[in-house]
Amino acid sequence: MIGIVGGSGDFGQGIAARLRALGEDVVIGSRTPRQEFVSNTEACERSDLIFLCVPAENAEAMARDLGEGLAGHIVVSVASSLRLREGESLAEQTAAAAPGARVVAGFHTVSATLLKDLEHMLDEDVLLCGDDDEAKERVAELAERIVEGDAVDCGNLRTARRLEGLTGLLVGINRRYKTNAGVRITGLP
Repeated sequence: MIGIVGGSGDFGQGIAARLRALGEDVVIGSRTPRQEFVSNTEACERSDLIFLCVPAENAEAMARDLGEGLAGHIVVSVASSLRLREGESLAEQTAAAAPGARVVAGFHTVSATLLKDLEHMLDEDVLLCGDDDEAKERVAELAERIVEGDAVDCGNLRTARRLEGLTGLLVGINRRYKTNAGVRITGLP
């Protein structure tokens, strides 16, 4: 089972739709459970892999609140701040707030708008960072089913400091060119 914490937002809804289209069992968590949404705590309890799809300013606090529920789980940190940040990445803060979690940073360059549009092929790569190679491989396998491109291992979780900054860059490009651009890494074996 794959859980989506903070699944009522655009990215959460988009990744849930893509995963369900692949035949994955998905449970969507929210701060306010209703209809198809369970509590974020229940989403963690029922899942072995969890997408943490909360706004950047809430990521660390949410990871802290769910700390024990995230322990032992693979947690995909997708949060990015659109402001330039100094110090630790949001993914590193998530890992520190939930020390038992196996945090992988990724999907920062994938458009939430295009995720929700199941008719649109995502002709791009997914960039991943993490300290747990097994967790990173599991997320990579899933990512390569979602996008037409590859999952690219960008290194350890510290590298997420650079990865998260790409979101703001893409938002600016997308505004300028009125598109939903993604990233493709070329020249890899």
